[in-house]
Amino acid sequence: MTARRTPHLVGLAGASGSGKTTLAHALAEALVDAAVLSMDAYYHDLGHLDRAARERWNFDAPEAFDWDRFVADLRALQRGETIQRPIYDFTTHTRRPAVAPVEPRPFLIVEGLLVLHHPDVRTLLDTTVFLEVDAQTAVDRRVARDCRDRGRDPDAVRAQYARDVHPMFERYVRPTARWATLTLSGGSSVEVSVGLLVALLTTR
Repeated sequence: MTARRTPHLVGLAGASGSGKTTLAHALAEALVDAAVLSMDAYYHDLGHLDRAARERWNFDAPEAFDWDRFVADLRALQRGETIQRPIYDFTTHTRRPAVAPVEPRPFLIVEGLLVLHHPDVRTLLDTTVFLEVDAQTAVDRRVARDCRDRGRDPDAVRAQYARDVHPMFERYVRPTARWATLTLSGGSSVEVSVGLLVALLTTR
């Protein structure tokens, strides 16, 4: 029996609205045999809090994430094992009872705000990328996404951005750019960024 090749883990980090998710899925499609794992699935379940407390929760701080499960799942995928990824409901801020299987592929693209924050995650990543984007583009994209996909009010999204998103970016996300082996513009064409990454990854 042929041994399974160890997956090549690609980490995509950057501000909310920098285009991480879009780039991750476009890259996975270009690489053909690739899977995407989003950090957003690993938010803590807030079912023990009332609705008002959930709305005030800071989702952009490191403490918002279940790092133990995230690291464990990454290690399992690296070993060639299928994981059962949590499914997070952004309308209720709780985990759904169901899970989603993620199978190991030759390329695993891991995307999220703080992908480069935790040292245990960084040691598992083979290629690391930081997406830069100007603040206005980031907030416009955030408002559009949260209103479209999460049923949020535009003014509430902007208030959350000013209260939590941007301060946490400056404090926790921006400093992780130093861990990236490649910095790309989140305002550039996705096709250009994918082309650069495919060229880099296929030579490794």
